Parts: sequence; C-alpha cells; structure tokens
Amino acid sequence: MHDGIEMERLGIPTASIITHVFLNTAKAMTRMMGVPDYEFVVAEHPLSSLTDDECRSRAESIADKVEQILLGSNTGPKE
Repeated sequence: MHDGIEMERLGIPTASIITHVFLNTAKAMTRMMGVPDYEFVVAEHPLSSLTDDECRSRAESIADKVEQILLGSNTGPKE
C-alpha cells in the first residue's frame, strides 16, 4: 500500500492489491498517509498456497477492478 501511494504521488498509476485479511490495515494506512480515498483492490486470502490455475482464476476475478483503477474510470466506492 505504501509503495502504491508513493508511486501515485510521483505520477505513476498503480493498482495496489491486498487480500481481505489486510483490509483494516490498508484502510488505516491510506488515512495515515493522507489519502483516505486511495482506491485499491481486495482479493480473497490466501494467495501463496494457490495452484497456477487457481492463481490465474483469482487474477481474472480482480482484473476489471485493476483496469478501472489504472485507467481512472472507476465510478464505484472504494472497497
């Protein structure tokens, strides 16, 4: 989250991805860093134990949200 926010401050579009177990921490960090409306993607936990196919499926399930954030076309609320 920190890196994504800092890259955005440098003008580099980012789409930070976290798993749902870190949602409260991510929200706290965005507030602490002064960007409470910073948008990020929330994926289901865990990731490290997934097979390649499961990982691909998980990536496909969040791809639209990542694209929306990167293109600045997200009209929905932050997670």
